[in-house]
Amino acid sequence: MDLASIKKFFASLTLQKLVPVILIVVIGLLLVKLLLKLFDRVLERSRLERTMFSFLRAAMRALLYTILVLVAASSLGVDVTSLVAILSVVSLAISLAVQNALSNVVGSVTLLTTHPFHVGDFVEIGSDSGTVEEISVSYTKLATVDGKRIYIPNSDAASARICNYSVEGRRRVDLYIGVSYDAPAEKVREALLAAAQHPKALQDPAPLVVLNNYQDSSIQYLLMLWTASGDYLDVRFAVNEAVKRELDARGIAIPYPQLDVHFDPQKRNT
Repeated sequence: MDLASIKKFFASLTLQKLVPVILIVVIGLLLVKLLLKLFDRVLERSRLERTMFSFLRAAMRALLYTILVLVAASSLGVDVTSLVAILSVVSLAISLAVQNALSNVVGSVTLLTTHPFHVGDFVEIGSDSGTVEEISVSYTKLATVDGKRIYIPNSDAASARICNYSVEGRRRVDLYIGVSYDAPAEKVREALLAAAQHPKALQDPAPLVVLNNYQDSSIQYLLMLWTASGDYLDVRFAVNEAVKRELDARGIAIPYPQLDVHFDPQKRNT
């Protein structure tokens, strides 16, 4: 559209044409406001995380206002097909320019709708593990046990293998202990069950000790006990220390790896 066409368009505007457009705009603004309120109510009743509310509402607002502008322009006699085409080209160019950012947005929508984890859960995403502190539009932030912050792009998080250690509310502590072949099995079981009597250890299911494996220098036992997800590390470290204390109290040795070498003097002389 050249300058002459623009001048001709504005010159053709009359009160008779403007009044319907003004009514459309006023009614459209009221409808947009009403639809946004209804959309907010739907979001409130949904199971979506709060992080996504502002993003979805902004997208809905942009869509509604775009439709309103197109309707108003059409009522003025503007050929909206060319305008739609221009908007499509611009949208495509923008989407190609921010492809990675858009993939992260799609990833955040996937995470916040499928709910593989929530804020506060201890998770393992790929090779990274930590407590989920925030699920933003672009990144998922983890706080590790050693005080680091890991920012994982949502596109990576949505496609990675996710292990959620908090969703069940409890975790099993598995401790493998190797003891001497000379130690009686019942005596070892008694020591390990005594070590498992931690205040934060669950008694339902009760702690369990099984003979797991016969190794070169020791018999390996497995101590299994359950605890609340948030107490896992505290219980694991405390019980691991208690195992050594209980074994020492009963005179049960934890052997070093041994290698028997047989020496034949006759073969040496030959």
